[in-house]
Amino acid sequence: MDESINMEYVKVKEKKDNGFGRNNDFLTEDIILTPLYKKIKIDSSIPSCDVLPYNDFRLELFCPECQKRRIFNFQNSSLVRVSWGPRGEQVCNTILNVLHSNNYFSLKAKSDCNHNLLIVFRIVSDNTIEKIGQFPSIYDLNEEINNKQFLKLFDKEYKDYYKTACSLFSFNTCIGALIYLRRIFEKLLLDTFNDNVESLDISLDEFKKLRMEDKVKQLRHLLPQIMFEQGFSQIYSKISDGIHNLSEEECSAMFLVLKAAIEEILIEKMEKSEKIKRQSKISEELSKM
Repeated sequence: MDESINMEYVKVKEKKDNGFGRNNDFLTEDIILTPLYKKIKIDSSIPSCDVLPYNDFRLELFCPECQKRRIFNFQNSSLVRVSWGPRGEQVCNTILNVLHSNNYFSLKAKSDCNHNLLIVFRIVSDNTIEKIGQFPSIYDLNEEINNKQFLKLFDKEYKDYYKTACSLFSFNTCIGALIYLRRIFEKLLLDTFNDNVESLDISLDEFKKLRMEDKVKQLRHLLPQIMFEQGFSQIYSKISDGIHNLSEEECSAMFLVLKAAIEEILIEKMEKSEKIKRQSKISEELSKM
């Protein structure tokens, strides 16, 4: 099977219209980054050209080879059947027709930097599909994982934990992903304690014995305040009591929130570090006057 696309058709401008005056609202970056083997529901009554790429469909995505966003031009799906309606208008077959008569389908694209994208879907039922394969991987295509400035604040071990957690989540292995995030979160809390030990009325041994939610409360004035919004305390309690008691679905929901909390701590830490550098530079310049 030839998975390549003639570069003659690759454009540099994003195009989402399917040629029938409607945008393709299904084929988005969120779908590209959806974990493998996660069930995806589809309204089976809509036209196939509103789901599958048709008429020079293009989408901006992160290219792991270039380490920047590029325009990916999708090959027209052979499963889209276009015909003439009773009033002389062009119409395409419904996605139900496609799902009912096939077991698999693939999406193929090439970027304006000549890099390929291939995604394979399995048809589960007349209104459900799932991704069973993708190249580059969901992990590699995720700009949020691969292009984060705050990752430089991690040492190698915890940088690997972060990337492993995100990689596991991309494969819908949410319990394992949450375990890695918990390790990172515990380290960040311990680092925050050690950085501010002189201002805290608790010893290190006492701090280590606290439950997760109580550790967070002890450090409340030192952490981003968004972490104390309603709902966060429930997450701290659950990951403190034991991840092994949670379902994949519960871990999936908590992963995104805990990941956001970790990133907020790191972003705030990075901003403080940048502020100290700026002020130090100003002081240095002033001393030369």
